[in-house]
Amino acid sequence: MMSDDKEKKDFELHSIRNLLGISASELPFLMRLEAGELSALKNQILLSMQNGQREIFVTIAKVSRYMPNFLNAKVSQDILGPQITANLSYFLTPKEAIAIAGYFPTKFFADVIEHLVPEKISEMIRLTPFDQMRKAVNELLERKSYFVIGSVMDYTPIESVDKIARGIADPEHLIHITYNCQDKKRVLALFREFGEKRIFEVITKGMTEELFGEMKVIYEHADQLLVEFTQKAIAENDPSQMSLFEKLIQK
Repeated sequence: MMSDDKEKKDFELHSIRNLLGISASELPFLMRLEAGELSALKNQILLSMQNGQREIFVTIAKVSRYMPNFLNAKVSQDILGPQITANLSYFLTPKEAIAIAGYFPTKFFADVIEHLVPEKISEMIRLTPFDQMRKAVNELLERKSYFVIGSVMDYTPIESVDKIARGIADPEHLIHITYNCQDKKRVLALFREFGEKRIFEVITKGMTEELFGEMKVIYEHADQLLVEFTQKAIAENDPSQMSLFEKLIQK
């Protein structure tokens, strides 16, 4: 329970910092707030950002419906910028927003995603074509924006998450993304499908000193089937790692 509370608090802290574009060292008083208080603050910030310019966003959204999508995309990129475009998306239907985003270059689409609150655009994420999402994830990986990717994966169809995960060659990237997902059990269900070789690569990387903490948190959400599958992979590839794994899953 304590671990879940800490994860929720860390998630809300990351969300607020991402929303405001600030670093972890700024606004240190946020650390004193509980997860529920941080969530309420995040929603209030989002409402303030939207409602403060509501009339403008509503007007732009109406005008955009009379313009071709390629032109809306160009205006978004050349004039509005990623943050305003992200806020504007809340005033469009998911289909309208995705139709425009289909004309965004990958880098700009990734810029916009970094300014969005995924739980507010879950339907938009669901409708995003796989290839476009995959390219955006690759761009965000280059930026090491693991929190953003993890947050988006929570609302991405599981079949697409599976394809994206299988396309991520570096196990360290996969660990960082999974750690930053709120619904870790959902992603861990895919781990068993990776095969023995892949799961061994991930667990051995996760048991290195720099990643041990994240991997321990991830495996707190693992079911018995995954634990046994991982133990089997270790036993057949490098039994000397077993004692470290036992330490990892120790409650």
